[in-house]
Amino acid sequence: MLTLKSFRMPGLMLLLACAAARAEYAPTAPRTTLKDGEIGVSAPGVCAQRGATYVLTQDITSPTSGLFLAQNVTLDLNGHTLSFASGPYERVPNHGFEEGLAHWDTSQAPRAEAVETARTRPFVGKYVCRLPRGEELVSPYVTLPVARRSYYAMVGVLAKEMRVSVSVDDAQGRPVSCAFQFGTNTRQSCPEPNREPKLGGGFVFAHLHGLPAGKYRIRVKAETDCLIDEVDLQPALDVGVGIVEQVLPWAYYKCILDGDSTAFFDWHGREKEVPLVKGPGTITIMNGVIRGGAAGVRNWGIQSTAKQAKLVVKNVKFVCTGVNAFALEGGDADVLDCRIESETPFLIDRHRQADYPVSVRGAKRSVIAGNEWIGGQGGLNIDGQDAEIHHNVFRVQQTVTNHYCIGPGGDGHKIHDNVFEPQQGSGIYIGRSKGVEVHDNVFRIAASPPICEYAHTDYSVSAVRLSDYNAKPGDAKGVCAGNSVYRNKIFIAGRDYPEFRASSPTMKGYEPRAYGFFISVGGGVNRIYENEIVVEHQAPDSAMAGAYAFFIGGSDNGGEIFRNRITTNVPAFWIASSYGPAANAKIHENTVTKPAGVARAFKPVRMGCSSFTATNIEFKGNTFVNLAFGVDATDRPHTYTNN
Repeated sequence: MLTLKSFRMPGLMLLLACAAARAEYAPTAPRTTLKDGEIGVSAPGVCAQRGATYVLTQDITSPTSGLFLAQNVTLDLNGHTLSFASGPYERVPNHGFEEGLAHWDTSQAPRAEAVETARTRPFVGKYVCRLPRGEELVSPYVTLPVARRSYYAMVGVLAKEMRVSVSVDDAQGRPVSCAFQFGTNTRQSCPEPNREPKLGGGFVFAHLHGLPAGKYRIRVKAETDCLIDEVDLQPALDVGVGIVEQVLPWAYYKCILDGDSTAFFDWHGREKEVPLVKGPGTITIMNGVIRGGAAGVRNWGIQSTAKQAKLVVKNVKFVCTGVNAFALEGGDADVLDCRIESETPFLIDRHRQADYPVSVRGAKRSVIAGNEWIGGQGGLNIDGQDAEIHHNVFRVQQTVTNHYCIGPGGDGHKIHDNVFEPQQGSGIYIGRSKGVEVHDNVFRIAASPPICEYAHTDYSVSAVRLSDYNAKPGDAKGVCAGNSVYRNKIFIAGRDYPEFRASSPTMKGYEPRAYGFFISVGGGVNRIYENEIVVEHQAPDSAMAGAYAFFIGGSDNGGEIFRNRITTNVPAFWIASSYGPAANAKIHENTVTKPAGVARAFKPVRMGCSSFTATNIEFKGNTFVNLAFGVDATDRPHTYTNN
């Protein structure tokens, strides 16, 4: 986490000591008596009476999913803990190869070896397994204690070009075969032969379902030379609280590749056992803890497929553990005064933008306020219109690409009075959205150590990224235009990590970068103004690490950048950066200060990279303190003015 001590330039400590957002979750003292009309809950099951208030009278534990709610129900957790997927589940011993190859049957993998991630690329833990092509690794047996439920036999695969086959044996050593039937169609879900992860690495899995309890083991065969990790058999697809309008049974591996969503798979064909929620209404969940009891995979504290039912979630602590273990997924929702604790070491597929700890996917206005995120691959994914996102604290830990503290879709959101201080990663992503306002927030961002996808090249984190990937105006997919970012306090720490380049040939080209703003926009004008930006590069002379207040590339519309106050010990702007050419940026009335006591000479603007050219860049009325205006330009035919 970036702390005040990370910023060492003279005279900045007062500026850094700015106010923090509130985080309002507070434990609730259980009450022992119910009010008239309230219904006590002491076991997992269904809360089926529409419009009723259900109150937990004790902690509840379920080996699968916890509670299912009817329309307009209020669920008062009453200071208690609802634990789901909590049972005598076992992990594959040494599933992460932290003990070398101990416990694994290597008789069909004589050349397999455990290797340090510091010598290959990061994933989970300190070791991965190098499995040569054609060799097969076999796990010890573990007990799957609950019959006829979903499990994933899963393997982390570190790169898209690596392919594995995943299969499972029963206690007699016989291959397990599972298939999913829908209508007249049948899809095999176990085994999964010759599969690869998506770009960036991730997990390949076989979906087990409908099996008796008993002992099972997993086999992983390398179809190419592979690096693998976190090979396990885990409970999958559970929820703490479910709100069901429809079951989405698309849970086998190809569904991930196709981008399908899944929900309540184990209730496919059993829909009559749970309340169905249709039509408009409000469901409230409040005052307690929802905890995933096992290191499960693809589970949710709260999941809703009810399209018109609004969720109101107040003063709930979520504890999420496992791959793709999330707090909340649903439609329209107000999330207020909650705490989201996530220990999510990686994601199955980082391209799935709904796979965030909190994913609010409805079309209407939501309020997200007073919450705190601790850990997790990103924080909040939100769609819809005109959301109010304020007074939250984000201390997430992003080790996969393109998962941010906030990744907003939709238009017109107001994001203000939040604190963004990720333990690792970036702040806000504004993509093909319009009318988003980001103001009066605090950002503390530090350059990241290498991650799995970007261990061998440059990898950047930023306070705010604006990008439509240089779309043309009027692009049918939408554009990033009409957004405003103003009055924020942004602190950027550049860092270098030479120890990784020294330890691994794979990582010898790693270049950590950190930016205040990363701009790659073509579809329209965005305005960035009146922000206070501090950039301290802690290794300013390194040729392998970068830090900039503004990084503009792959951007035909650099936007309007005005009246910002930038304090920096390195160039403030890189225009026509390593990300691509840049054009049509108006940079007016900003103040760029080199702190007193910084002896290193530099020009405030860097322009160009390789063949990339800057065009029609307008500097006007800017003030430079302790340095003069200057451009460190490549020999391309850049065009800019300075008045």
